[in-house]
Amino acid sequence: MIDTCRLAGRTPLADSPANPPMKGALAAYLTMLVRVSRWHLISVLIVMVLYSLTEGMGFALLLPTLQVAGFNLTGQGEAGRYAALVSNAFVAVGLRPSLILLLGVFVMLFGLRTVLGQMQNVWTYAVQQEVEHHLRRRLYHAIADANWLFVCRSRTSDFTHALTSEISRIGNATNLALVFTGEVAIGMLYMAIAFALSAGMTALVLISGAFLAFAFRGRTHAIESQGEEVSATNKSLYAATIEHLQSLKAAKTYGAEARNFSIFSELSADVARANVDGTRQQAIATTWFELGSVVILAVVLFVSIQILAVPPASILILLLLFARVMPRIMSGQYHYRAFVNALPSFANLLDIETRCAGAAEPAVHPHDRLSLTRELAADGVSFTYSEGRVPAVRDLSLVIPAGKIVALVGPSGAGKSTIADILMGLVAPDSGTLRLDGRPLGPESVRGWRDRIGYVAPDTFLFHDTIRANLKWARPDASQDEMLAALRQASAFDFVAGLSDGLDTIVGDRGMLLSQGERQRLALARAFLRRPSMLILDEATNSLDSENEGRVLDAIESRRGELTVVLIAHRLSTIRWADLIYVVEGGKVVESGNWSSLSALRDGRFRALWEAQSLTV
Repeated sequence: MIDTCRLAGRTPLADSPANPPMKGALAAYLTMLVRVSRWHLISVLIVMVLYSLTEGMGFALLLPTLQVAGFNLTGQGEAGRYAALVSNAFVAVGLRPSLILLLGVFVMLFGLRTVLGQMQNVWTYAVQQEVEHHLRRRLYHAIADANWLFVCRSRTSDFTHALTSEISRIGNATNLALVFTGEVAIGMLYMAIAFALSAGMTALVLISGAFLAFAFRGRTHAIESQGEEVSATNKSLYAATIEHLQSLKAAKTYGAEARNFSIFSELSADVARANVDGTRQQAIATTWFELGSVVILAVVLFVSIQILAVPPASILILLLLFARVMPRIMSGQYHYRAFVNALPSFANLLDIETRCAGAAEPAVHPHDRLSLTRELAADGVSFTYSEGRVPAVRDLSLVIPAGKIVALVGPSGAGKSTIADILMGLVAPDSGTLRLDGRPLGPESVRGWRDRIGYVAPDTFLFHDTIRANLKWARPDASQDEMLAALRQASAFDFVAGLSDGLDTIVGDRGMLLSQGERQRLALARAFLRRPSMLILDEATNSLDSENEGRVLDAIESRRGELTVVLIAHRLSTIRWADLIYVVEGGKVVESGNWSSLSALRDGRFRALWEAQSLTV
């Protein structure tokens, strides 16, 4: 069976229309953050405010402490009045300000601040993990709900990259946003204290800071663009990593290790360059911001002393205040730029999620799972994978009678794979109708129908887990006796029983610790365990020896009349006993009948295939 995803043509999601604008992505991100982590977010913000207050209160004790220590603040303007105000507050509650008392209060505030800082770190990380968990679940659900054709047309590595690396970047951005919020809160508190000491000087600082931020808006846009490049180069490297590892056997066989290494090295160099450029942009922005801050502070000091005539004590306190707040402002600027740099990852995730939602299958209809009791019929069905391609199926009409064994045969590329996908409801016909027991099988009912199908592909996939877990994946409620019965039906019981750990044997990545024949027999057992209404075997016995193939076919034969079976085969000897055979060519049925009637047609297409394989009647 040909891989229908390859027929569809996988397309990188990055080749789609542009991601949402950054402003839209920011609004969507903030909305999501509030909705997902509302209570944790409120807790974090409360702790941030308390943390800021403890630091501010500790700083507020500086002036009265200096006064108690003998530093005369009388006649020092707002600094003296502020020190007197704090001292009077202590007296009002029955405490006489002393050096020991004030230092004791300062130590208590510092201890409380340390505890609050720990709580802030833990709760901030909890919000980050909540966001990552929510986005991971949301995106995976959107991908899983998308129709099969959309998935086939997309590059799987783009989904994997978004589910791992991109969501991790968004989680880090959440941490940065919360840290930035905390720094803003502390900065605002310090600014309030500064206003109390000198409104003019503080206003001058704020105006100059606003001018500096405005001057750096171009640098922020550059960092944002750099973030988009980091996201794009990481996506390309991620795709190449998966493809090169999956094709490693073929690369070794063709001697292509050096070529793959060269491609991988170039992509890795692009990632390194993009990350270094991002760091360079951040460093340049930080350098100029620091220089601008120093220039502004020097100008403000000159104006405050020469023009505003701010008292020396206030100047000293303001210098100390700004010495505390300036590093926080610079740190806040850094965290804000880093957040902006990571925001394109959220825009990319929104883009993928939107596309998946647009291709989502309808919700499951509330009725019970469907069963095949009379027939499954295709009437004039046509299907094309993408515009401009030759139709994979053209005006197809066939009937799968319930309880019968039906075979689809034909050369490679004849359309057998696509017909199987249409019968399973994985892809919807462009025209024509698929009917189950006379009832049209529409988009709203295909999920209920797929619940009753067992399917075995030629490229069997097993999880890196135990045999038991791989079987239960098909039917979680299966008992051990049922699993063993399914293994017997698939001629897999003896080899599983011979393993040291039996059902608890680890099969390895994609089942690579087993032979191809063993993997295929386990896939057969998994399909039998599902208790399907229709079983589709796609070249399912190709990897079995003649003895085990005979056992599997005997097991299917024993259920003739109770299980509908569709066999897709190139090897005609495996379908000799089929009730009905359809010969497919060019996406349509060219002949149909049983073995005897078709082999009797000397000029028929089945007869030509039959003779090519040197078969006898």
